[in-house]
Amino acid sequence: HLEEIKKTQGWYDIDSGTHDRLRRLSLELVSERPATVTKVCQALVQALAEGMKRSQPGGKKGAIVWERDPRGESINLGGEVYENRVALKEYCQNILRRYVNEQPLDEKDLQLMQRVLANHPRGTEKLHGCQAMVVGMHPVHKARCFYVIRHNGREDFSFLRCVQNTPTDEIEAQRQICDALCKVLQLHPTSCEHVAQVIEANFPSYRGKEGAVVEKHRNWTHNILELCSRMPALTDFLLRVLVRRMVEIDAAMTKMEEDVAPEEAYGAGVAQKNNEQASKPGVLESMAGILDAQMMMLFEFLQRHLSGTVTDAEHQLVSALFGIFESTVLLTHRARCVPFLWFYLVSLRPAWTEAFLSLLLHTAFSPSIAIPKRLISLAYLASFIARAKFLTKNFTLRTAQYVSTLAREHLQVAESHVAAGDRVHPQLLLFLYAVQAFCYMTCFHTAEFAAPEPGDTSGRTALSTLLFEGAADVGAEAFGPVLESPSNPIARINKQVAEQFCHCLSDHNPALVVALKQRLLEFAGQVPTHFSQGDEAGLDIFFPFDPYRLRHSSMFVQPIYRDWNEDDESNADPGEGFAAKAAVGQMPNGRSRASSDGGESGRASDVDFTDARDAVERGFLPSVGPSPLFRPRGSTDMADIMSPLCIPMESAYEDCDDFALPSASVPMDAASSSLLFGLMNSAAYREGREGRVR
Repeated sequence: HLEEIKKTQGWYDIDSGTHDRLRRLSLELVSERPATVTKVCQALVQALAEGMKRSQPGGKKGAIVWERDPRGESINLGGEVYENRVALKEYCQNILRRYVNEQPLDEKDLQLMQRVLANHPRGTEKLHGCQAMVVGMHPVHKARCFYVIRHNGREDFSFLRCVQNTPTDEIEAQRQICDALCKVLQLHPTSCEHVAQVIEANFPSYRGKEGAVVEKHRNWTHNILELCSRMPALTDFLLRVLVRRMVEIDAAMTKMEEDVAPEEAYGAGVAQKNNEQASKPGVLESMAGILDAQMMMLFEFLQRHLSGTVTDAEHQLVSALFGIFESTVLLTHRARCVPFLWFYLVSLRPAWTEAFLSLLLHTAFSPSIAIPKRLISLAYLASFIARAKFLTKNFTLRTAQYVSTLAREHLQVAESHVAAGDRVHPQLLLFLYAVQAFCYMTCFHTAEFAAPEPGDTSGRTALSTLLFEGAADVGAEAFGPVLESPSNPIARINKQVAEQFCHCLSDHNPALVVALKQRLLEFAGQVPTHFSQGDEAGLDIFFPFDPYRLRHSSMFVQPIYRDWNEDDESNADPGEGFAAKAAVGQMPNGRSRASSDGGESGRASDVDFTDARDAVERGFLPSVGPSPLFRPRGSTDMADIMSPLCIPMESAYEDCDDFALPSASVPMDAASSSLLFGLMNSAAYREGREGRVR
């Protein structure tokens, strides 16, 4: 029996009876012989990792070579067989093109599209009450898509999302393997740790000819998430490993884009220098397709588990994900796509948004954390506050106040380092990152901060308070003293951020803008080594939530993402952090990152508009804000903001020889405290003081 289970390709037999027999043999074996659990689990994981293969002659001396079987990508819908997802997608696109707007689908096409829609994550809900289907133009997005017609209305759906979730023959077989593995672990739960290690060791590589197959990674991710859903003991570990591998792909893509010019990377006809260079366009496209498929699967996993009623299990999942973000994602500078999983996650509940912001603020403010991690946290804060469309003013303003407070607390120390000529000191960089973060998020929310509060007749706004305009007392969150500092921090941050900050304030405080522009001009002629601007001192323009560029999975980001709206043609290219030229799902040159599996013709219908619930429905009412517990630090996290001029506490008493504690304020006489004296004179008190115990 064990040898038969080890024959991994037996699980991919098209006969469903074979699956049932192998699953039964696995359970009987581990029940009768518990010592075989480890080997059975290893065989099952190996079967998942291999996928459907076929033997071909072609090795040395006529040896048999096993290669991926293309039949594993075929899809069977009601007896109609399609070669792969691309073929099914093209068939659905042809249906979309054949019908004019509002024309009902004929019976054959209706039955097919109903089978396709059944594979949508909300397929059962969308098919409920379906009387017909038509093709129509979406009134908001100006794209043709399919509509389900009911007696009480209509609802659009994305056929691409349905196709991406339609099981292939390979995934149907792997469901049986996952089911067998889960049942074995339910009988022997102590084997979960070993299985987790085996799964980690069998994660597919994204490199090489076989590793570049998108379908293989899509199916593997599907299996991992299936195990996470059914075996809670494996969830934290498997998600951690999966995210780590996705971050690896994400960072490698970013590195490749930085090393290769865009037209070179995307094959625009530029002469290639050698074979390695020539392979980069295909490698980048393949990696983008793999990551896009994985992101799509994880977005749907989060939507499926966290969009409804939240129980203890869901809270544990969110807690585990926050731990993964802090330990893995936050430490990876080059990840540009994977962080959007948390961007989407926190959009589902205001409480999770507060938890995410608190995590970043605590990291940025904590002196016990390494400076690089604190700098990255500030970059995440700035980018999240700027780009999250669902945030209310209460969240954005409070966070901006805290970031301004951090800059104010480090102002004196920063000025001392600038005066001493130490332009690369870590505390100076922390101060400049806080300044840059405040300026960046203010650029996106200037109009919101400048709007008067309802019922306020004083004429003061949140923006004027932040900038310290005409206030009698300077609040701890006022940013004005930072802008007025002789160290000239506005000229030491990224130039594009500084210039855009001035541009956004020009209509609200022209006098301040004139002064700031003069400060920028004063630095314009200085040698770069004389100040801490740019990459030279580690102060780069890193904003992790810059426009998302994976094509299919962008449907989860687009409804909750704030694009940069430039209203001044003279300032139309303010820098990477503001660029709006690369729309969501697009590369700057107009190409999507993931275009390897189906062309551009389906772009008009690849967004499931109705799946994105309104921010108010998710709890983000205009009046909603952070709780009173939303604070950046504990009372003890003050070690790194002490001025170098502060006098140690002990020295204040060195010359005070006559120091004495003050006298008691309560008279200690019988007349003033008769009750106290009565108790002290009682027999019980006297006996206790004399050491006698009854």
